Amino acid sequence: MFRRSALGLGALVGGFHLWLLANQAWSGQLSEPDVVLRWLGALALVGGLLALRRRGESLVGRKAVVIWLLAALLHGPSLANDLDGFATPSLPEAVATVGQVVASVSLVALSLLAILAIRPSRLRELLATAAAAAVFPSRLLDAGSGLGCLPRPPPRS
Repeated sequence: MFRRSALGLGALVGGFHLWLLANQAWSGQLSEPDVVLRWLGALALVGGLLALRRRGESLVGRKAVVIWLLAALLHGPSLANDLDGFATPSLPEAVATVGQVVASVSLVALSLLAILAIRPSRLRELLATAAAAAVFPSRLLDAGSGLGCLPRPPPRS
């Protein structure tokens, strides 16, 4: 299911970039050297991803992260283009939005990993403890709460 979703999203992103390339060629923007250099850089990055894939490496691994970071940097000038006069606030807003998206996606991914790492028997214990704590918060530190041990008193001097 995830592989098909990733392939579908990849096809949409690829189709968008082909449409963008055709639009820039039609409007004559490909005569500008910076636009041509960005497209050549994009082709080099796609070639790098294909080379990693052919070697059997993950496209989310350590080496691929460098390529994805370069791809993100490649999109910076397109955010800074002054198309409608709103170029000044668009770059900081884009950086803030990317930061928020990364933080929220990371939180969801870590939560899912934590849920999947818990054994079903331990999950039942934790849910029972959470239910008891919600009903009787003072019983959270009881010996039967499933926490395993209670803090010991300080030693006598």
